[in-house]
Amino acid sequence: MDSRNKGYRGIEVPTHHFEQFIPRESRIYVNRNLKMNSLKWVGFDMDHTLALYNGNFIEALAYDLAREALIRERGYPELLRQARYDPDFGIRGLVVDKDEGNLLKMDQFAYVARAYHGRRALDRETRKHLYSGRSLNLSSDRFWTSDTLFGLPEISLYASAVEVFEAEKEPLDTRQLFEDVRYSVDLVHRDGSLKAVIQERMGECFLRDTRLAATLEKFRQEGKRLFLLTNSDYAYTSRVLAHLLDDEMHGRRWWESFDLIVTSSRKPAFFKGRRRWRPVEQDEHPVPSFAGGNFRLLEQEMGAMGDEILYVGDHIFGDILRSKKLGGWRTCMIIEELEHEIRAGALNESLREKMDELRDANSGLLYHLGRTRSRLDEMRRKKLSRYRSMDREGLADLDREIEEAGEEERHLDESLTRNILEIKELEEAALRRFNPYWGSLCKEDNEISRFGAQIQDYACLYTSRASNFLHYPGDKYFRSPTEFMPHEE
Repeated sequence: MDSRNKGYRGIEVPTHHFEQFIPRESRIYVNRNLKMNSLKWVGFDMDHTLALYNGNFIEALAYDLAREALIRERGYPELLRQARYDPDFGIRGLVVDKDEGNLLKMDQFAYVARAYHGRRALDRETRKHLYSGRSLNLSSDRFWTSDTLFGLPEISLYASAVEVFEAEKEPLDTRQLFEDVRYSVDLVHRDGSLKAVIQERMGECFLRDTRLAATLEKFRQEGKRLFLLTNSDYAYTSRVLAHLLDDEMHGRRWWESFDLIVTSSRKPAFFKGRRRWRPVEQDEHPVPSFAGGNFRLLEQEMGAMGDEILYVGDHIFGDILRSKKLGGWRTCMIIEELEHEIRAGALNESLREKMDELRDANSGLLYHLGRTRSRLDEMRRKKLSRYRSMDREGLADLDREIEEAGEEERHLDESLTRNILEIKELEEAALRRFNPYWGSLCKEDNEISRFGAQIQDYACLYTSRASNFLHYPGDKYFRSPTEFMPHEE
């Protein structure tokens, strides 16, 4: 039975109708049916899930710190300081080919649809030569996939370093360069240099979501118990969530939103390891808090397991895939980029309509071209087969008809070319609205991208931010759309 909410003047309206009043960028999207009533616990990652970072600031900061670490720790030349962060260049789901020094965007069938060497786009012939006609073993050491927002500085730094060194004709080992970039980015996270700046400049580093605290409170009022499961250590977690959730006016502290807290979890190893946890020594609050551990210990502590648990996170591998495949948990993936993707798609609607008009026009042009060419062929055959029975004037008349038909053919071809060029410009403009280098995060031309396919395969739900649950009733039955095979549509 559909749950119902009181609407205008107390009129009861089925809750699923309310979704039409939720902005598309704030909706929750469904890959697999999920009944909220069946859940006992809802868990959250922190970074890029509860805590939304100011991406451009954090990524540029991590990029600059890692670039300096490459020079200081790995002995790279000073010319690397020429490398500048490009906030548009990286997107999630890109694959690094360490051997070739290339960045790849693939569709769901692992077809390499776009590729860059540094920030130079590879043409179709080069891509075909390198990557078509062979099966790419993406789990091999040759490849690395960027599937988290924390990976974007690595993508951008690697590309700009390749560009700088090759422009200066410096010898370059692209595999070693990538390993050194990875080391340097990991170092600025590990040595505390990045977190030190973040904690000093909280206001610049985080985007406040004014609905977040209310969302967590709503879950608890609806009978759900909440846990926090994050790779960040307790001290950093406490500082960040205090900044985002503490309400001094109402005397509310961040930890009051949770029934259980696990930090330093080392996901994805948390879901397959047997590491024990230790209680976190702190006098801040009475909420049970642990560091380390594994998901079996967590389930024992909660008294729940498998599909009684919904976990909300942003990392396709560490949060979503592992918790689903090894724990059997239900999953909701946070895709911050979804808001931009949906807005870009809406802005592109008029471009798509124009492209559809031009394609329809092209179909008409091709039809008329076919008829004109058939008429030309028929007249030429007539000239060859009936010339003995035709006088000079008759042949001249036939040539004039052929010339007129040829002129019509030329005009039709010119119209077709103009339309094709306009479609190409519109396609490029539409792609730039998503990302000037890579286009849409979840699509590649008419196919779903590799990253989009992973979202479909592993996330029961996906949405742009955790607070979007505030729009939905606690007993919501999230139903996936009916799927059709091509022959059924």
